[in-house]
Amino acid sequence: MGAEAVRPGEERGQPRAVPAGTLTLFDAVNISLGSIIGAGIFVVLGAAAALSGPALVGSVLLAAAVSLLTGLTTASLSRLYPRSGGVYIFTRETISDLAGFLVGWAWLFSNVIGGSTVAVGFGHYLSFFFPRLPTAAGIVTVIVLTVLIQLLGAKESSRFNNVLDVVKIAVLLFFAVEAFRHFRAANFQPVLPFGVKGMWAGAAAMFFAYAGFARVAVVADEIKDPRRNVPRATILSILISTAIYFVVALAAVGGAGAPLLARSGSPLADAIRGMGLRFGAGLVGFGGLAATSSVLLASIWGISRLAQVMARAGDLPAFVGRPGRRADVPRNAILLGGAAMLGLAFTSDLPHIAYISSFSILLYYAALNVSGLKVLRGGMRLVTGLGFVSCLALMFSLPKLSWLVGAVAIAAGGVFYAVRSVMSRRGPRA
Repeated sequence: MGAEAVRPGEERGQPRAVPAGTLTLFDAVNISLGSIIGAGIFVVLGAAAALSGPALVGSVLLAAAVSLLTGLTTASLSRLYPRSGGVYIFTRETISDLAGFLVGWAWLFSNVIGGSTVAVGFGHYLSFFFPRLPTAAGIVTVIVLTVLIQLLGAKESSRFNNVLDVVKIAVLLFFAVEAFRHFRAANFQPVLPFGVKGMWAGAAAMFFAYAGFARVAVVADEIKDPRRNVPRATILSILISTAIYFVVALAAVGGAGAPLLARSGSPLADAIRGMGLRFGAGLVGFGGLAATSSVLLASIWGISRLAQVMARAGDLPAFVGRPGRRADVPRNAILLGGAAMLGLAFTSDLPHIAYISSFSILLYYAALNVSGLKVLRGGMRLVTGLGFVSCLALMFSLPKLSWLVGAVAIAAGGVFYAVRSVMSRRGPRA
């Protein structure tokens, strides 16, 4: 990315060998796409349409621009610190242990919230096929199955994720083709019913749909040649997802109209059903199930691996990072992550948990850009500065509730860190 570091390598003078991974660049790109393309486009698209109206297409592009700016910083930092941990490692190495912990805590919190959002989205799409089936049944089913798949191991999870990625992208392209056949320019009038502020608010909600681009950095140890492949996967996944999102958003608004999208918990399926194509609605609903499943899979994957890294560093209890017997995966972290998602999925409605997740995501990406400002030079410093400012701009577009919940979560993390620090001075960590 044309970046230069103040001190490339290990800032603390303790070089660490990076273990050889088993996943290829193709797998790495699919991990990112599995993290990105899912609830955002299949579910949260409706919540974003409620905020921006026909300007939804502009919201998608604004969110993409913010993602690309931060993604370039992520890619540069991944070259300097090519090991698992992502933003937690970046912040810990460049700022301080406390900052690293709080950013890691925010990352875990946002991904648990995000996973809950995805699980609720799965429940909505499952109810699309089985109207009498409670949404709660779908939520429990997808979380339990995803946890079981994760427990099989990284390679098995990657293969399953690759299949889901192919299915959901094919379905999105099918939706776009059919929606363009019913395209009406009148659906874009007025273009800015809620003003530029509404478009920015929609972008803040849609940022949730891009947020997974940095997840591949969290599992860098499992990627072959992470110094090269993690940055490539990060940028490629943002570009591919942006192209798909733009086409789908344009087709959705033009074919169905923003009001219909805004009223739905399964906007793409309801949009194509409103166009009179019942078979297409079923196919899009199936794509929604595949998409939400893949994002949930990537969420638990990322949560468990970061929790393992933090446990090894002493920032979380040691038992959290212990591997299972059948595969070299952090069994306890996977189970705890799934249980947390299951509990939170029943605490709020979908738009609210999406906004709260977006706030936490933007918060740790802002911190990631601060890390970049500490060690990057040249043109990348400008890119990183713009990434930081754009993250803050989107954060201020979110509802006050997301700020309140986010602040409470960070405060809780600070208390946990303080208590753990006191305990560590009194004896060995658990």
